[in-house]
Amino acid sequence: MVTTTFASPLGEILLAADGRGLTGLWFEGQEHFGSTLLKENAEHVEGADAVSGAGGMSSVNPANGAASAVLERSWAWLNAYFAGQEPRFTPPLHMIGTAFQREVWFELLSIPRGEVATYGEIAQRVAAKHRVPGNEDPVVSPRAVGAAVARNPISIIVPCHRVVAADGSLNGYAGGLDRKERLLRLEGAYEE
Repeated sequence: MVTTTFASPLGEILLAADGRGLTGLWFEGQEHFGSTLLKENAEHVEGADAVSGAGGMSSVNPANGAASAVLERSWAWLNAYFAGQEPRFTPPLHMIGTAFQREVWFELLSIPRGEVATYGEIAQRVAAKHRVPGNEDPVVSPRAVGAAVARNPISIIVPCHRVVAADGSLNGYAGGLDRKERLLRLEGAYEE
């Protein structure tokens, strides 16, 4: 496990990765901060400038080379995102959670930039994937979806900020409602 920090316009971000992909992206001090970190073996590397390529991330431990590469791609993604661009790639992700949580998190990836979805809509999408003969109308609770969204360890890239209440109001963002609003404004999905 390798970690680094990213200075975003919305505050300091901690990123964590292993050889399989990005395992965490949290705003400093947010709810569930560092929930997927394996602290005993974590190595911290200094970030690179993804725009100029200066100072590439390099791990002291050669076994962490793949994780460092994931962090470099994640930095490049964040640089493009905060510059107001739509990143053309998603860094490799290693989402650590229950099967249901991962299913919800993968569904979040399908919400396009500039759009939002409700907890109920996400619940319907997840339920639809479980329709089989004998279980044609599976039920997934929007509250269960909300609990999974709240535990998303890869904020921004897995866009939990794009999920809103049934009435369209902003609620429930582990990084804080102010950040949720600012992220949606950056994407053109929120205006007062």
